[in-house]
Amino acid sequence: MSRYISPVLYVLLMLVGCIAFISIAGVRVGIFEPITGFSMLRKSVFASLVLSLLAAVSLGVCRKEKNIACQRFFFLVLIVSLVYSIMWIGFYLQRSGLPDINDITTDTDVPPAFLNVNFIRKSQENDLRYNSEWAPIQHKYYPDVQPLFSTKSKTAVYSAITALVEERGWDVVAMYSGAGIIEATARTPIFGFRDDVVIRITQIEPKKIRIDMRSCSRVGSGDFGVNAERIVSFMTDLSESLSRSSMPNLSSMR
Repeated sequence: MSRYISPVLYVLLMLVGCIAFISIAGVRVGIFEPITGFSMLRKSVFASLVLSLLAAVSLGVCRKEKNIACQRFFFLVLIVSLVYSIMWIGFYLQRSGLPDINDITTDTDVPPAFLNVNFIRKSQENDLRYNSEWAPIQHKYYPDVQPLFSTKSKTAVYSAITALVEERGWDVVAMYSGAGIIEATARTPIFGFRDDVVIRITQIEPKKIRIDMRSCSRVGSGDFGVNAERIVSFMTDLSESLSRSSMPNLSSMR
């Protein structure tokens, strides 16, 4: 019986792999929208769980046969499908406890406003108006999302920010050096979901600069914490960049 089951499991395994590849690659090359790719991947996880069950049943049915090669193949299919399913289920469970919000900012009182992004978002995508009811939720779940302060000049801070935006490969939407505002679009690593970012530089004292950042998703009611992680990571790197630029050049002191 194992010789009849093996080809079926092989075909099913290839189908699951193809669906997973198409769901991600299709989004990355622009064949369909990220939400469609995410739906396909979710279905591939369900299919992988069914495949795991079939592989386990096949092992049990064919345990009396002495076909070691087939039994090893069934075991391999079981392991591969289980690992694939557990990987994505674990990712979902890890993020499932996060709040269902998709707009994160370092200034929840007066969030940085998007100027040009309004013209590139589609009508069916999320509204750019900030929901003030999300502020206490953000403070509870993402306390590390904080503004950055610097004693560097506004020009130096603006240059450091533009360099980091370019380093990350974000698509710049608008740059207003005089107003200290940068708008850009970032994409998530796997599916390429587009999240819009605005960074605002404010002179709060003669020698003190405040940097605020806002990141919000174009689609989806929740962001699985991606926007908060983006802001914290960017602000951390920006702080390090400004600190390095403040250190004296040792070679020039010799």
